[in-house]
Amino acid sequence: MLTTASIVSAVIVHVALQWGALFARSDFSFSSFRAYFAGDQLSYMSMVVNASQGELANVEPFTQTGTNSYPHLYYYFLGTVSRIVGISPLQAWAVGGLISQMILVAVLATALVLLSRRWWAALLAPIPFILGTFSVFLSDSWFTAMDSHAVLWGPFGVLFTLNGESVGLCMGAAALLLILIAFLRVRQPWARILLVCIASLTVGLLANVQTYAFLTVIYLLSYVVAAYVIVTARRPRLLAGISLVLVAGLFIVGPLIAAEAGPLVTLVLGLIPTVPGWIALIARSRGLVAVFILLAGLAALPQLLGTAQGILGDDPFLTYRVASSKNLGVDWRGIVGSLGISIPLLATLAAGLHRKNMLWIAYPVGALAAWILGATNDVWGANQEPYRFWLDLFVLISISALPIFVLAALSYFRPRPERPTSESESESDLGLAPGVRSKTTLVATWVFALCVSTAAVSAVDFARFAVDTTYHSLWSYDNPRDHAIGQLGKEADAAQTRGLIVADPCVDVLAMKITSGAPVADYNVGMAWPADHDAVHAVMIERGENILSIEHAHAAGVEWAITDTACAVDWAATYADDLKAVSSVVYYENEVGEQERIQLWKIQ
Repeated sequence: MLTTASIVSAVIVHVALQWGALFARSDFSFSSFRAYFAGDQLSYMSMVVNASQGELANVEPFTQTGTNSYPHLYYYFLGTVSRIVGISPLQAWAVGGLISQMILVAVLATALVLLSRRWWAALLAPIPFILGTFSVFLSDSWFTAMDSHAVLWGPFGVLFTLNGESVGLCMGAAALLLILIAFLRVRQPWARILLVCIASLTVGLLANVQTYAFLTVIYLLSYVVAAYVIVTARRPRLLAGISLVLVAGLFIVGPLIAAEAGPLVTLVLGLIPTVPGWIALIARSRGLVAVFILLAGLAALPQLLGTAQGILGDDPFLTYRVASSKNLGVDWRGIVGSLGISIPLLATLAAGLHRKNMLWIAYPVGALAAWILGATNDVWGANQEPYRFWLDLFVLISISALPIFVLAALSYFRPRPERPTSESESESDLGLAPGVRSKTTLVATWVFALCVSTAAVSAVDFARFAVDTTYHSLWSYDNPRDHAIGQLGKEADAAQTRGLIVADPCVDVLAMKITSGAPVADYNVGMAWPADHDAVHAVMIERGENILSIEHAHAAGVEWAITDTACAVDWAATYADDLKAVSSVVYYENEVGEQERIQLWKIQ
């Protein structure tokens, strides 16, 4: 009973911490959208909107043409749920993000209880989500801005978006915890195999959910596994030597491979140092681990095949996307920002060396190796948003490291049994004289205090974030103007001409897509490209300059225009000869009868 209560309490505390500032707002609604770097998030929402209307084709979501190689399984899932359940795509987005985090916290709380055998350990589960990067001290803000659009912030900043990356990291972290539980606590072989199979399929599915979530989970899992195989091998020095040579070779050969084969291939090359460990583990398990790898590969196959096909076919979007990751590296501030986790990791490593516990040695070594290599991938050739690797690995490590750190800490502070009861306790320490034990406990107390105080100081970032009203503000599309835009967009779409809609400069194109679901003359340059990329791009550029070129509109397949009579840029008058009025909706009227309308036009 206490265990269940503590797990439920952990989930409630997490929701209160992460959602409390939003729940407290008078304008909060699950159908509102978080105004938090919303451009990209609303672009992802366009896929949810399409799926909510039964549009599940693999196309660029704004124009609904071309090909979409961006992972979209989660967004299509949300849209399908929206259609079946009868809720809006915006509600599905918010509820889906909330549920995914609640499940993760429940899994983490359960893992803490099972591994520590302490019911109260579940109450520690909300801690990883409030860790920060000392940004308040580095930049007087809750995040640290770096070159280009690179930033450093804690897990709360990553998970606040509720997008595919956020949900993918929740899935990946839960999978890592399942593997940890299976490894440390499950004794029945069939149950252990079942848990690892579920985790393997989950890891593979991440490729179809979000690329960086998938890659960072693979990196963390691979380097921790490799480190564990090395420290438990009969000839650890040989295996460690091979792996270290491969890591060194990565920095030498990586840039050359990137120049010839491209950055994405080089990212795969970053896993080569873990291959000796995987081969040894497959042999040690008599092939069982190969089955787990195969399951993960099969689950990832749809996205992997689509991406490979695009690369081999010189897809222009993928070519652009790969080449666009520049000036996104992590400098010395990444080291400072990591201290809330890296100090506990080093403390766990020290405990592992002292207790001769191989997991406590392997996890910190593997986690730090994955984190360092991911965050320096611009140095060894891949150069694919290294700051994103830093951020995502921060989330994954902070969550998966907590149960191991708790086990290590408990081994120094709980009463000592007469003989070791698990691999977390060593024979050597039980034979220590009382005076030596007290000194060991004293040192452990100081180390534990350092870890806790460092993490607590880092959480000042979260405290600043929680009161930042700018980033906790909400956008509501439940107003007369957006209803009018959505109504006319749907009217144009109902004509079934598949012609695109262009909006005047006063109408938010993202809002028009979200409220109408109709194909619009816009796209997110970093997500997917339409079939007539150059033509649509020209219309977008000219719209930003308050221009509607009828010639370019025809070339891009634009057949409709939506305007606002309140807009200072009067397309209706400027292009009167080329626009035919179709319908309009009043969204504002004052006391004397003056009105403002949203108007729908057919481009002649």
